[in-house]
Amino acid sequence: MSLLRDISFLLSMLHVIILFLLLFEPKYSWKTTLAISFGGSAAIVAANTLLMVWQGPSIIMGAAFFTCTIPSAIMFLLLSKYRGGRFFFLFCLTDTSSFWLLQVTNFMDRLAGDTHAALLISRLVLFPIFEWLIWQYLRKPYLELQRNLDKGWWLFAAIGSVYYLLLMTASVPVDAPVPDTTGLVRIILVLILMPLTYLTILRSLWHQMVDGRTRTEMAVLSTRSQLALENLRIVQDSGAALIQVRHDMLGNLGILQSLSQKKDYERLDKYLAVLTRKTEQIVPIKISSHPIVNAILAQGAERAKASGTDFRCKVSLPETVAVPDEDLAAYLMNLVSNALDAVELLEPNHQKWVEITMHIRGKYLFIEGRNPYSLAPAPGGNSGRFLSHKGDGHGYGLWIMEKVAHRYQSELYTEAKDGVFLARTALLMPENT
Repeated sequence: MSLLRDISFLLSMLHVIILFLLLFEPKYSWKTTLAISFGGSAAIVAANTLLMVWQGPSIIMGAAFFTCTIPSAIMFLLLSKYRGGRFFFLFCLTDTSSFWLLQVTNFMDRLAGDTHAALLISRLVLFPIFEWLIWQYLRKPYLELQRNLDKGWWLFAAIGSVYYLLLMTASVPVDAPVPDTTGLVRIILVLILMPLTYLTILRSLWHQMVDGRTRTEMAVLSTRSQLALENLRIVQDSGAALIQVRHDMLGNLGILQSLSQKKDYERLDKYLAVLTRKTEQIVPIKISSHPIVNAILAQGAERAKASGTDFRCKVSLPETVAVPDEDLAAYLMNLVSNALDAVELLEPNHQKWVEITMHIRGKYLFIEGRNPYSLAPAPGGNSGRFLSHKGDGHGYGLWIMEKVAHRYQSELYTEAKDGVFLARTALLMPENT
């Protein structure tokens, strides 16, 4: 019968790894991650098996924290894309869930006569069912939580670690005597409270993410309304300027013709230079065929003109792209606004310019912004995202851009080098819109 017990233990160790990997987001390729995960886990299982043979199966529940938890935590921390609270919460969640299943199947075996047959069968059945439920209902929203929430994880990781230790100390190992009524009630209450606590935590994290997204969407809607009004004003101003230019055109041509006939080429060159400067000051109504992109860039060009900034646009887009207007507007508005904010802080004698590049490469919408800066941005915390120097209430632009990039299977690449800040992404456009 001890063979059935040992087999069930080895299978459980394998399923602990599977549970973790279902919700895990690796830093490296999945091929590398799986090779290291199962190779390292095999070594941990072998060491624990030898320990069971030497000290007996009851030693595992007491020593698992040192022989299983710590080694596997170090291994997966090195493989994880996310560090800090996000990683430790996930580790506590999967390990505690695994120990919960181990304890439940242990009690089922006790009720079946303590033969270890029920222990093996119940673990063969319950672990795959639990993994299927996670894959079906939890994996997608949980991965979304990890990608969209940077804060709030440490508190819940601390709660999870307390439950993990509580379950380990209160649980009854295989083949150990059944505790008295008080001890049995205690472990049953812990088993009931643990899943309820984790469901509450996950619900809280989800609402936190949804509330943050709602605030962002409301801000985008408000900005889009302002953008529409501003674009209307720009169009009106540009139209009025063009009317004035057309009105003056005949007079200007007459003056140029007169200077040419008199062969006064010096005054002719100066007059042409004046006319060129006046023409450049007129904000072009059409920068792009895409109406949302055109509106945002026209507004940026108007603001750039007011601050003496050279606003360069290398944009080649059709009238429609397979990225919803709200996401495209959220990304591009923040890209342009951040670039102009940085340029306006430059010294008066510094050359001011902003360059926006947009075009389609196959299935990807390429967007890049470049601008000089005077105050070097600093990467912030675990995210690596550059932080704003403006203080509280600012610095959400890159965060919003990053979330839009993630929504389209991309990353926001940022670089501050040689006095130039660069922000670049390539959004994978949906096939159906």
